[in-house]
Amino acid sequence: MTAAVPALLQVRDLHAGYGRVSVLEGVSLEVPERGLVALVGSNGAGKSTLLRALSGLIPSSAGQIVFAGETLDGAAPAKIVGRGLLHVAEGRRLFRTQSVRDNLQLGLWGARLAKAEAAARFDRVYTLFPVLHERQNARAGILSGGQQQMLAVAQALMHAPRLLMLDEPSLGLAPAVIDQLLDAVVQLRRDGTAILLVEQMVERALQIADTAYVLQNGRVIGHGPARELQGSELIRQAYLGAGAKAAPIPTPTSPPEVSA
Repeated sequence: MTAAVPALLQVRDLHAGYGRVSVLEGVSLEVPERGLVALVGSNGAGKSTLLRALSGLIPSSAGQIVFAGETLDGAAPAKIVGRGLLHVAEGRRLFRTQSVRDNLQLGLWGARLAKAEAAARFDRVYTLFPVLHERQNARAGILSGGQQQMLAVAQALMHAPRLLMLDEPSLGLAPAVIDQLLDAVVQLRRDGTAILLVEQMVERALQIADTAYVLQNGRVIGHGPARELQGSELIRQAYLGAGAKAAPIPTPTSPPEVSA
């Protein structure tokens, strides 16, 4: 009998918050190698806080984070990035006065690569997001919202992560651009990058993910195959409260963009 392979990311009974304010209350989850895991829940459930704790941006007060067999409790963000765990935070945090190519080059910071490998990484992100190749000399600040989000993801990909954490990548984007971004997420997973996805568009996230965890008030209240959770009582409880009547979860609307 073959022994089970440990998950790439294992989070065990994690507690974290901000100062004396506790947000996460014993969160446990796993992301397998090459897996796509969705983390869903209403605003204030603790989703972004969890990603910040996993990337070392805020300390955890209890629990354990194990990534690729190494315990990361208390590790500095630079070490976590070096291990291959990358976090694309909400808000498209780019160097807006620098060009697209310069932003991608900054994504290689700390990586010691031969020129051929660095060129291959540029080729990879340009293939995934052709518009970035077309606009590689443009300043990041003049790109559309969708292009900026693509650039934020691409900048993280320059570090060749084993696991990419995405926090609300579709926020504020037009539907056509959201389709492009989520298609890219699926392609990344096919290419071997594990994904932990926090996404406001719950139904879309559950359509593309393998597994989903449902977070409410800083606790995981359930998990399972993503498609089986679509329209479930568990999802209704997380977004509408206990005892909610069966009804579709509203899909957030996004303002239109001028361009993609």
